[in-house]
Amino acid sequence: MAELVAEVAAARGLSEAERRELHALFSRHYDNVPWELFSSDFAEKDFVILLRRGRGGPVAGFSTQKVLRAEPGGHEMRVLFSGDTVIDKEAWGEQGLVKAWCLLAGALKSQRPDTPLYWLLICKGYRTYLYLPLFFTEYWPRHETPTPPKKQALLDAFAKAKFGRAYSAKKGLLRFKEAKGNLTSALAEIPAGRKDDPRVRFFLERNPGYAKGDELVCLTEVSEANTKGLAKRLYKEGFALGLPGLLSL
Repeated sequence: MAELVAEVAAARGLSEAERRELHALFSRHYDNVPWELFSSDFAEKDFVILLRRGRGGPVAGFSTQKVLRAEPGGHEMRVLFSGDTVIDKEAWGEQGLVKAWCLLAGALKSQRPDTPLYWLLICKGYRTYLYLPLFFTEYWPRHETPTPPKKQALLDAFAKAKFGRAYSAKKGLLRFKEAKGNLTSALAEIPAGRKDDPRVRFFLERNPGYAKGDELVCLTEVSEANTKGLAKRLYKEGFALGLPGLLSL
């Protein structure tokens, strides 16, 4: 298999043929995602992170990204929203996609260093949720402690602004009237060993309808102080590189 290469691109720069390739990959892992729904959702995104099999090769994974602006309580903030995300099963274990996301987060922060940047993440499955404890010191919600009221208020404000009535603040979940994609039955299964992880148990408790497409809404601040390990190094690298430099790689 060719070496996997990650890149960050402007979403509007992808051709229809490239977007259809992404849709085909997504449809192998999620049910109830017609082309029209996928295409309209993609059209409102700013960036797409691509994981390719070789430079310029076929796509093995991708994640769409949108930068939102908000002023809760009159304070300016930026919100990075991650949309459709998938990695082909053959490429599971590869970290290129998440490494590129950390670079992008740092590059975006460099645009407005004094403006708080948050990551609004919606989780259809536990694998997505586990990126939060892997890369961040504080994130919400989490099993160890209740979400602080100020952080909960931010999460609710961002989610309501983005999703309207589809978001239930009481449950912290997104539930759409019409299906917007759910994991295939094979991917929705939880390996027996994973159920012993308290973070996985927490996800399942908070989002029991994940297999039907319900999504747990999560929030973390993207900053050097709140990142850890590899994420911190890549965040700082992206910050130094800047967005124009990242897009030109």
